[in-house]
Amino acid sequence: MLPDFLMQAAIQVKSALVQRDEKLVLAESCTGGLAATLMTSLPGISEYFCGSAVVYRWDTKMKWLGVQRETLDEYTDVSLETAREMAVGVLRQTPEATLSASITGHLGPDAPIDQDGIICISLARSDTDETQTGAEWILAESYQCDDLLTSLDLNIQTDQELTLRQQRQLAAAHQFLNLIAATIEP
Repeated sequence: MLPDFLMQAAIQVKSALVQRDEKLVLAESCTGGLAATLMTSLPGISEYFCGSAVVYRWDTKMKWLGVQRETLDEYTDVSLETAREMAVGVLRQTPEATLSASITGHLGPDAPIDQDGIICISLARSDTDETQTGAEWILAESYQCDDLLTSLDLNIQTDQELTLRQQRQLAAAHQFLNLIAATIEP
């Protein structure tokens, strides 16, 4: 069963999409498709949700979304620069979408100290002219998942305790969906 706080975040995204008549596409790395799972669990979402590209590795980010090798070499995949290119790239690959969001990060374990628990989220919007020639990013922010965890109730009924990585993934998906909803809402 999916946690209530995540389901509520997905419901808020759907509500905002419906209100603004937007179509959303996602590019997920560290959440591994969790946000898409949440969105597709909502009845009627197919009118507003186009899909999600799970691009976990550098090569996939480059080939599927057009993230530049130079960006990854200079900034790594745990960067606002990579998140921006992911959001723009997935939107360019999905002509019917009007909005995209991407998330990338390192949830550990064994992360470099400066990347441990860091997530980067970006949103992009398609050009609104009839030719839909491109996409431009509208927002990029980074967060420390451990800080986000303090505001969540992770008393989830499971047979086993969640690892720190799993907890961070839940916090990352929650922040991702909340930021999408906040950006869409009028």
